[in-house]
Amino acid sequence: MDYNATVDMVMNLLKEKGVCSSSQKSHKDCYFSFAQFLEQTKQEYSGKARDSWLTWMKDKFPRQRCMVWNPYIYQLEEMDAIGTVSDRRLYLNRSNYDKLPFTWKKDLDSYLDDCRSRYTARTWELTRIYCSEALLFLFDIGVIEARKITYKVITEFLEMDMYCSSENKTVILSYTARMLRFFSKKRLCPDGFALLLDSQIYPHVGRLEDFSTSNINKVLQTQEKSSEFPADEFRETIEPFIETLTKHGYVGTTLYLARHSLMALYLFLDIYALGYHPDIMWSWFFEISKDMGHSRFHWRRILKCYEEYASLGDILPDGKYSYAPSSLESLPSWCRQAIEVFLAQKKREFRENVSKYQYPCIRFCRFLISCGYESFEQLSPTIVKEFSRQDKHDTFRGKSSYYTIVRGLLRFLGEKGYTAYETLHNCLFAGTAPQERIVDILTEGQLRRISEFRLSHHGPIELRDTAIVMLGIKMGFRASDVLNLRFRDIDWKKREVTIVMKKTRTQITLPMPVDVGNAIFSYIRTGRPSSDDTHIFIRSKAPFGKLTGKVCTKALYRILPERCDMKGGGFHVTRRTFATNLLRNRVGIDDVMDALGHRDPTSVMKYLFLDEERSRSCALSLAEAGISVKGGLA
Repeated sequence: MDYNATVDMVMNLLKEKGVCSSSQKSHKDCYFSFAQFLEQTKQEYSGKARDSWLTWMKDKFPRQRCMVWNPYIYQLEEMDAIGTVSDRRLYLNRSNYDKLPFTWKKDLDSYLDDCRSRYTARTWELTRIYCSEALLFLFDIGVIEARKITYKVITEFLEMDMYCSSENKTVILSYTARMLRFFSKKRLCPDGFALLLDSQIYPHVGRLEDFSTSNINKVLQTQEKSSEFPADEFRETIEPFIETLTKHGYVGTTLYLARHSLMALYLFLDIYALGYHPDIMWSWFFEISKDMGHSRFHWRRILKCYEEYASLGDILPDGKYSYAPSSLESLPSWCRQAIEVFLAQKKREFRENVSKYQYPCIRFCRFLISCGYESFEQLSPTIVKEFSRQDKHDTFRGKSSYYTIVRGLLRFLGEKGYTAYETLHNCLFAGTAPQERIVDILTEGQLRRISEFRLSHHGPIELRDTAIVMLGIKMGFRASDVLNLRFRDIDWKKREVTIVMKKTRTQITLPMPVDVGNAIFSYIRTGRPSSDDTHIFIRSKAPFGKLTGKVCTKALYRILPERCDMKGGGFHVTRRTFATNLLRNRVGIDDVMDALGHRDPTSVMKYLFLDEERSRSCALSLAEAGISVKGGLA
């Protein structure tokens, strides 16, 4: 901007418009003061220099003068941008309200009449001033009444340079939004217009025309399907969804963000005449989340919860969400369909953790695809052997585990007629030689530290950690059984716990030691969040569902940090410690088997080696063993 030239243009315009001499003098004093500021600070005109001067001015001049001079500076910017200054920017005799056309004045009067009984005189006057200014902007772009407003008009209004501070623009938008809400109640316009004027929501609504080609196509392809769940019906589900989140223990920021994100999605759907569909929602989220930073993960989880809510009417607190297409879905249909049938068969066989069968099958299929295969009919012993040669694993045991599953797949393919070879599974070896490992248990010192931790730590997570670890070392529970423990499993009067062990499907009833019962009770009473979930141990943050993953191992690590660095130092060491202590206390093998829920004594035998006292009584002298000693110490 050529500052002096622009000032001259504004001053000449004031004369042409017949602005009073006092106003002209006020403009002149303002521009002279700003020019001095630029000279003293050695700056050219810029937005940064303007804001610095406006801040500096507040400490130098009376408040009234600052209010008058503030818009003068923005008149310079408007003159520089469009070559003139709109009448409403000049201090003329007529107010902005008087400049409104009859149609706008009629609509505004109905709103002001409604406000008069609820507002103070000052607030009512400010409402008239700011709403009049907003309506003049709309009049400038050809809109003459409320019924003529469209989403396109609102978007243009939001992006319009109003030649005022961002604070003033926010005030204008706020007053305009309240006015549009009134118009929507009178059915003069949709209520989405007022929502779109929220400066916090608008940046997240997104423009379909700015989306990537692939996401535009995905939205358009799904448009017809989405009509089954119109945008208005989608909006009606937002508050019930918020109530569902509240029921599951979500509070504060999560509830605010849930309402904010879904309202932005609603506006996007309403603007482009779309309905709700998961494909549309994720295409929209992919585009608007590009500049979100880390908060996009919070948004993503909320949208995933809503997707679940829209499908089931609730969210599943125990669920784990997947946000990317699975590896199985990335395979061609000839691979995917056969694997899905194979996995379904494993489910019917009541196999545990069927997902572990999926990945070796995917790995084998990817190898076939890399070799140019397009059907299982092309399978031959040669390609199976080649897969065996190139497949890499860190350990022989790992390779054997993978091959056992691939062998099962090959046998299945032969039986179901996917391939002409019925014995391809014989081309892969499987199985490993028996292994013996040194049994690791907790030391006396570590057991003592667990007892000390129980007595000195009383935070919610600490109470949970204590109860979990005590169940392991005093009752021999596996991690899966700890996490599955429910209120109904405990008989407090009899001091017994009855569970069906997840691994063996064996029902056992064990006496509950007093210290274990106290640890569980302390957690339930002062550490457990309030929740209707029937599991004893639940998450400490919403949603308060069943714990998953390595929670038990992490609980042990928090009490005994040194276990983190030990190979095989996980939670199962508590079960081994429990069994060993039973044997050391001269409990019979049959009783140990019952306590562990074992059917075979073989797995108990390894604990006998840790009973050092009785192991020494089994030692044979060298003479009894027929070993002669020659030499040695006297």
